[in-house]
Amino acid sequence: MKFLRIIIVVLVIILFSWLNWWVLPDLAIVHFSKMGEPIPDTGLILISETNSKFDGYRVIDRLDLGWSGVPAAWPYMLAGIILGIVAGFFSGDQSRRILAIDSASKEALEEAERLSEEAQLLSDMARCEMAKISKREQDVVARMEYLKKTQLQDQEKREEFEKQKEQWTGKHRRTETMAKELKNAKDKIRRLEDKIYKMELKEMELKLIDEF
Repeated sequence: MKFLRIIIVVLVIILFSWLNWWVLPDLAIVHFSKMGEPIPDTGLILISETNSKFDGYRVIDRLDLGWSGVPAAWPYMLAGIILGIVAGFFSGDQSRRILAIDSASKEALEEAERLSEEAQLLSDMARCEMAKISKREQDVVARMEYLKKTQLQDQEKREEFEKQKEQWTGKHRRTETMAKELKNAKDKIRRLEDKIYKMELKEMELKLIDEF
């Protein structure tokens, strides 16, 4: 706001300087005396010539130069105002018609703009709903893919568990077989030890008999 005020002040100073030093010094309002007034001994006259031949003269009653000519030009201002009033009177009806047309056009444009905004709003809402539906569809597809992946992983885990179960069953069976074989081997060793013990007893008895 301060900058705008400075610009306005500068423009006013420039216009005043232009009027004061370049425009008004060369302008004047001339007031003539009545027609047929004799040429005065002192004063100003306006002489008219055509092809260096004297046509007539007018005695200048008053000459307003510079700023003094501004208020002296009131008849021209009044004539301009009268012409403006007459022109405004005749052009008022046309202006009113143009204004009515402009007003109707403006209302039509505003209505069209309102309808366009409503259509744009509905279109945006529809796009938003479509985006939500698309997002839900993507979520459903992603969940289905996740469930399929989970089911596949569960199936793989079950298959792996079945394989491990079979391996454990086989190991258990082999362990039982080895336990049975170990028991049989222990029984055989025990029987062999019994035989050896009996044989040693017999040898000892035979030695004792021999000694006696």
